[in-house]
Amino acid sequence: MAPPPPSPPSVMFRTVFLLLRVLTAAFLVITVALVSTNTVTLDIQGTSIKMHFNDVYAYRYMLAAAVIGLGYAVVQLIISYLLATGSAAGFGVSKDLKDTYLALIDFDSTDPVDNFFSKGYASASLLLFAFVSLAVLSVFSSLVLSKRPIQVS
Repeated sequence: MAPPPPSPPSVMFRTVFLLLRVLTAAFLVITVALVSTNTVTLDIQGTSIKMHFNDVYAYRYMLAAAVIGLGYAVVQLIISYLLATGSAAGFGVSKDLKDTYLALIDFDSTDPVDNFFSKGYASASLLLFAFVSLAVLSVFSSLVLSKRPIQVS
């Protein structure tokens, strides 16, 4: 006699999975929007310099991690560590470059610089939240798989 078919995951698990996938996608979409629109015009000793997100390698990496992470959320590839390292790169470069620019310019003109790096911090935070959501999804998925009986054919 064949063993009974495995029971489907409970409604609670399916709801949590769906919620975490939606949160992950939302964090990543907002990250892409924040990073890709991040620009600032600096006035350093009478010279105006326009700085875009793509002028900072770590922000480009963070944007790439978010776009790939969004692809992960859609097709469920295993790239969660990319999200974590993209977030870490964003936090690190935001702190280091903000300190450097504040040392170069007058403190009267820090508002655009603060805004530029604040968007970098916000994007890095959302990327970190997306990583945490995917990590929780991974744990839940392994719990569901561990409760399934092994079928031998």
